[in-house]
Amino acid sequence: MKIVGVHGIGNFRQGETAEQAAAHLSALWAKRLAEGSDVSVVYYADLLRDPLRQSGDDELEDLTDEEGELLAQLLESFPASERAAQGWIFSLVRAHIAEVAESRLLRPRMVEWLMTRFVKEAAAYLREGTAVRERLAATLRKVQPDVLIAHSLGTVVAYETLHAEPALKVPLWVTLGSPLAAPKAIFERLTPPPVAGRGERPPGVARWANLADPGDLFAIPRKGISQRFAGVDSDDHDVVHAFDFHKVVNYLQTARLRALLAQ
Repeated sequence: MKIVGVHGIGNFRQGETAEQAAAHLSALWAKRLAEGSDVSVVYYADLLRDPLRQSGDDELEDLTDEEGELLAQLLESFPASERAAQGWIFSLVRAHIAEVAESRLLRPRMVEWLMTRFVKEAAAYLREGTAVRERLAATLRKVQPDVLIAHSLGTVVAYETLHAEPALKVPLWVTLGSPLAAPKAIFERLTPPPVAGRGERPPGVARWANLADPGDLFAIPRKGISQRFAGVDSDDHDVVHAFDFHKVVNYLQTARLRALLAQ
């Protein structure tokens, strides 16, 4: 079975070429997938890095106006209580993030890192993702996979690539922890844009299966993929991990994904 993978956020590999990073990620995914699978992960994190920005810890104060707007839109999907209703902008956002963390029994600092990393990479991709899509399209043309598995921000990359290249044929597309349906932050920014509040399965995709952990911060809203996109064959929400519910290796080891690949 030939599988092409598209990684999500937080995968920049310092000191490696794009080819080396792709090889490492491909090996990592292959260990978790069906034995005998030929796995090729498309690496694109290098294309989203701004060499002029610091590469240290992700802090709210480091966000650009564009990234801050994206974060605010993302947080709108998580209701805020009176505790987070007033204050300076950073304290307000941190209070809101703390409530999101508390609702999922997570450390606020980890949630802040995940959200700032997501909006930085998502903003970079949405601003200029042409090279990212070209890299994925080239791999799909070369490999002609049986399955395309996309995770996190990679599902946005795959969706837009497959729509831009309708001749690309994918028998099975699996989206994991997908933010495609996230209101305002992602959904309304997609290309092609949704029509009458609905997106469409890419024309070259024969089957589309979505898998999300109910606790995944970015797979929002619950059942949003099947509700906001036409042509979704299955939309399963199962617990992937108690705490690391956005981590791709945990999604790759699920019984549901194994069942999809065995069909």
